[in-house]
Amino acid sequence: MKAIGHIVDRIGPRQDEFLFVCPHFAGLGAGEADLVGCLPIGDANGATLAHAFPDDPGIYAGILAADPFRPAPVLLSALKDAGVRSVVNLPTVAMITDGLAEALRHAGVDYAAELATLTQATAQGFNALAVVTTTEQARQAIAAGIRRVLVYPAAADGNPAVRQQRAAAALEAVGIMRSSAQVPTILAFRHPEYGALLEPLLAVADGIVDWAIAARPEHVAR
Repeated sequence: MKAIGHIVDRIGPRQDEFLFVCPHFAGLGAGEADLVGCLPIGDANGATLAHAFPDDPGIYAGILAADPFRPAPVLLSALKDAGVRSVVNLPTVAMITDGLAEALRHAGVDYAAELATLTQATAQGFNALAVVTTTEQARQAIAAGIRRVLVYPAAADGNPAVRQQRAAAALEAVGIMRSSAQVPTILAFRHPEYGALLEPLLAVADGIVDWAIAARPEHVAR
């Protein structure tokens, strides 16, 4: 039987293997949440740090791992103080592409910075799980020594062709990681906008993660 997890916006009783707590996503659907990593609004890590986490390694704190205002040592220290034992890079800049990605990279806010934070977290005793959206990110995560990943096909803005492309890329990323010398535990996000396109991905993953945050009416997909 596959491991099961959920993405939530608040800490509650854990009934599954994994619970990914992302307070910054409160009131958003999965598609809107995909954009949070590239929008300069709010304080994702502040929202997470406002919670007191139970002593439970199966509860992952969602963090913006490339936070330009909280260097990794500062962020990880604060997470320890909040009782966090496990972290995942959600929200993430992993889904940003093109010119914006280049601009953020020059500012030190990129996927490499996220992996560096997760690597430091592992060295400090946290359980770290990395979000992967592309084949290149899969290679980067493996090279960084990440032992748990969440393959996360990003929203496709209602474009069926882009959706098919991203579903195929997610499946290819799993193949790359399965062929590596150190095969990580691979979870797959069952993105609600993809439907049956993700069935091949879900079939080869070690576990499945579902969206469990209720969208406010104004954020419900039309």
